Amino acid sequence: MNPNPLTDAPVVWAVFSTFRPGPGAVRAVSSVIDQVAGVVVVDDGSGEAADEALAALVGLGALVHRETENVGIAAALNDGIRIAREHGAAQVVTFDQDSEVPEGFVETLQRAAAAAAADGVRVGVVVPERFAAVRQARGAASASYTDAANVIQSGMLIPAEVLDAVGELRADFFIDLVDTEYELRLRREGFAVLAALGIRLGHALGTPYRREVFGRQVRLPGIPPEITLSTPFRYFYRVRNRIVLDREYLFAAPRQILCDTLFDGVHFVNALWVARPRRALWRLYRAAITAALRGRMGRMPAPLVPVAARIAWAAPVHEPAAEAQR
Repeated sequence: MNPNPLTDAPVVWAVFSTFRPGPGAVRAVSSVIDQVAGVVVVDDGSGEAADEALAALVGLGALVHRETENVGIAAALNDGIRIAREHGAAQVVTFDQDSEVPEGFVETLQRAAAAAAADGVRVGVVVPERFAAVRQARGAASASYTDAANVIQSGMLIPAEVLDAVGELRADFFIDLVDTEYELRLRREGFAVLAALGIRLGHALGTPYRREVFGRQVRLPGIPPEITLSTPFRYFYRVRNRIVLDREYLFAAPRQILCDTLFDGVHFVNALWVARPRRALWRLYRAAITAALRGRMGRMPAPLVPVAARIAWAAPVHEPAAEAQR
């Protein structure tokens, strides 16, 4: 570990959330451990199945904290952030277990944060310009940073003073849109959400499927030929949290809320079209809407777990190389 990767920079720690980690988590931690003063790994209730991988992470030098039950990614990261701060972290960078952190990544985030602060910007968080294939940077750029939007929490640099000012990640969201809620909250409180230029965080975004209707691929201007589908149970959280987010931030960020809601709405319809049995996903949607309207946050109700487990996606996997040959 490097206690001071950037001369005179604040002490920075990495915080990982894991669930049933495998070799990928070991590679992820290995890729960043020499860039930071320390690494905290919070395992989100994996149980004995995670023993081998977590032991390997301890062997690398990471501090491992094990949740006794599955508390959700926001709560797990919050616990990790608290542990990092107890060990002297002035900044933290949050990661998922399958992130691929390139050399110099953390230093680039810190340089961008320092440059923005020197320019009088009230820095909230800094993310990489690119997350996998997604470009998070927006707006006019300086030499090292620019505004960001629709940010993803993996690879996000958060100063301790920002956590003190606006609070932790929203644990009652459990999973999905946790990063978006934090982004909107920061902006509402007058903080800037920035992207560090010239860096990319490698990450698996899920399985891409061909976008089809009645067995034929849909090709429309501006619409990607594929749809990236999440694990079915996550659609409960995506729908519920989208409604809650819209209700709380519509007037603070109307353009972003309306655009994101339209995009999500199209995605939810596409997912419903290819779900089998379709009625099972529709049941998740109805339960999510009810939960949002009644303020029922936290984990998905237990009776919905077997419902979500029955859902499969009836769509062919999108293979760009094969598509290009057609």
